[in-house]
Amino acid sequence: MSRIQSICLIIPFLLLTLCHTTGSGQNIRCDEAANILPKIDERAQKIDTQDPEVITLHYLFVLDLLDSIQKFRDDYLPNLHFCKEIDYYPTLHYCNILEKQLLDLKDTLDIQRRRVDTIFYEKAEFELHMTDTLLADYYLDRALQFNRLNTDALIQKSIILFNWKQYDECLKTVHLLYNEAPLKREHEMALADFTMVFYDKLYTTADSLVKIQHESEALTLFLTLESFCHDLPTAYCNDDYYHGIIRSRTGVYKSYLTIAKVAWERKNPQIAYKFLDYAREYRQNNEDEILIPEEFVKFIEEMNAQRYKYNLNP
Repeated sequence: MSRIQSICLIIPFLLLTLCHTTGSGQNIRCDEAANILPKIDERAQKIDTQDPEVITLHYLFVLDLLDSIQKFRDDYLPNLHFCKEIDYYPTLHYCNILEKQLLDLKDTLDIQRRRVDTIFYEKAEFELHMTDTLLADYYLDRALQFNRLNTDALIQKSIILFNWKQYDECLKTVHLLYNEAPLKREHEMALADFTMVFYDKLYTTADSLVKIQHESEALTLFLTLESFCHDLPTAYCNDDYYHGIIRSRTGVYKSYLTIAKVAWERKNPQIAYKFLDYAREYRQNNEDEILIPEEFVKFIEEMNAQRYKYNLNP
């Protein structure tokens, strides 16, 4: 083979190699390549593994940064020899270190995001210790958003609702504890103590309200106790709450009759019969839980006998 023939064979090969190499090198910009890892590093430094508000979001950020590292390995590292201002091996070392840090962050955040509800509960406990009940309640709600059956959070939430006199909401939370939440022995003991306090407090308060003739307010509490005793496995209930309902409803009924009697004595039959009808309707709706006061029996009979005179039919 002549020298000319040899050159003719070699030239196409060199041209193909040159074109391929130049094409690969044109796929990256050196100034861009030099800034990728520092930017990833800067973002990685801002990752928070302790704040439950951002743990889930930062876990996703780390996955995104790991994707960026892999893209750098695939698209930039093979062509760094075209960037004279970038040292290949130090850059590779930097890339490896960053990737290791990000993998560690990913593992940590993966564990943390599975216990965000616990972290929120721990923050609530701290705020309760610092007597900031409002902030503690916020953290308890956040814990329950992530895990509606976090037993510790539910117990603390019940106590806060009880102290705020939000008894019906408190009862719903306690019901959830007894029927769905996983209970350990210490939880069962804490719930037993709490339900005893709940019943005693509401009964004592309602009983006091009846005695000062605030029967309508008392009835609300006695009805809450009725739900409490029907729905929960407690040994603290007896017939007292039911007798309280009767006393309360009888008191409300009596208050209608009292207004009717005063109006009758003041020669205002329209108001008198209006409240007599209120009393009658209230008794019809709660017939088994109202006792007719003896002092009003004759008054009711008298008014019913004279109703025709005033053309005030019920």
